[in-house]
Parts: sequence; C-alpha cells; structure tokens
Amino acid sequence: MKNRLIKGAFLGLITLSYTVNAQTNLSDNKKMEWFKNAKLGIFIHWGIYSVDGISESWSFFNNYINHENYMKQLNGFSASKYQPEQWVDLIKESGAKYAVITTKHHDGVSLWNSKAEKAVTIPSHSLLKKIF
Repeated sequence: MKNRLIKGAFLGLITLSYTVNAQTNLSDNKKMEWFKNAKLGIFIHWGIYSVDGISESWSFFNNYINHENYMKQLNGFSASKYQPEQWVDLIKESGAKYAVITTKHHDGVSLWNSKAEKAVTIPSHSLLKKIF
C-alpha cells in the first residue's frame, strides 16, 4: 500500500511539472491578434422581443413583461424583415470587420432548429413555420 502511495505521489509530481499548452498555439495567437486589430464588430441580437417592440430579451427578467406574455411573441415572429444582404452592406459601410448574429438568446429561444431536447425554436414555434 505504501509503495502505491509513493508511486502515485511521484506520478502526480511528474504530471504537475509537465506543462500542457493544448489551448494555445500559433494560429490561435494570430486569430486573437486579428481580433484585437479589427477594433469594430457588430453583434446582431434579433429575437422575438422585436415583435411587440420590447427593447430587449431581458425584459421578463427585469419584470417589464411577464414570461407568459413574452413567449406569446413567438406567434408574431415571422422574420419578414430578414434581409441579410442589406445587413452586410450596412456592416461594411460602418467599417466593421466582423459580425456575429446571436442564434440563441438567454430567453431560451433559438433562431434556427436545434436537436436539443425541449428546444424552443423560431422555425417550429412561430409564424415562420407557415413560410417554410
């Protein structure tokens, strides 16, 4: 038993003394350098809260609207103003070097279908399902 403890402690010391840089490599550093130099980026938050003109998806957390009424906005979300080409033109015109669209908000609603169990998604729970 004592021999096993000594071997285990020795193995632990060897493991701790070995530095693993699995999370950092040259290409990651180059990406981060690019990101740092890009300066301006656009984050697009587009979700069901836009149906009734609610300012943002934290509204039910902040008691601006109750959760039930917030989720009823799914019925009115049609994505009729989805114009990615115009968005790209605006983003380029702004001088932004990148854009990110939020595909799932903290309200639990995803813009695209998901295989996640009990996922609430725009295509399967909104007016969009009638379009496609």
